[in-house]
Amino acid sequence: MKSMNIIVAAGPTQEPIDPVRFITNHSTGVMGYSVAEAAHKAGHKVTLVTGPTHLKHPRGISTIEVVTARDMYKAVKSCFKAADCVVMAAAVSDFRPAQYSAKKIKRADAAHTLRLTRNPDILSLLGQHKGNKVLIGFCMETSQLIDRARNKMDKKHANLIVANKIDAAKSAFGPGVTSVFIIGPAQQIVELKDMSKGRIARIILEKIEHLWYKNEVNQAAQGIRRK
Repeated sequence: MKSMNIIVAAGPTQEPIDPVRFITNHSTGVMGYSVAEAAHKAGHKVTLVTGPTHLKHPRGISTIEVVTARDMYKAVKSCFKAADCVVMAAAVSDFRPAQYSAKKIKRADAAHTLRLTRNPDILSLLGQHKGNKVLIGFCMETSQLIDRARNKMDKKHANLIVANKIDAAKSAFGPGVTSVFIIGPAQQIVELKDMSKGRIARIILEKIEHLWYKNEVNQAAQGIRRK
């Protein structure tokens, strides 16, 4: 199997409110970095687009640092045309402050309400233009996990969705073991229980390689039929 050109988006994004405050989440970037390292070790060309984390950049992997969701979308979009696969493991902020204050907001001056506006839905935007690329999404829900993951997969044209179990919500953000469901083609569900993120990353990569190989075979067969 030939090597792939894989983009991995990892970590949180930060949406500034003023020069000292921002909206973010608990993502550590461990899952995304693990997928990037697994793909690199398997011989694939990897571009890691990472939000702010405390992790060291993996050796041998082209890394682009970003801060906001819009930064991340711009970086992923710039590499998208040449990519065979995009793994959106990043915890992208759905919202950002509607207005940024160039000066620190003082307690006495602060409004009672922080107005928010939507950020670009990166997975959805990529899904609209993916063609034969393999697109992997992630989700974590507080209820109706499987139903919402399936809906996300369909609406955003993803090939796989990795869904964090509710009872694993805390470990989903750290370096320890976690449990996930992987929802694939034809709504097939694979449960991975109490595994390290490195092991889960290798299984995700195996599924990506299988999907890519299947795409390659199908495209070759179509080419033969056209001739």
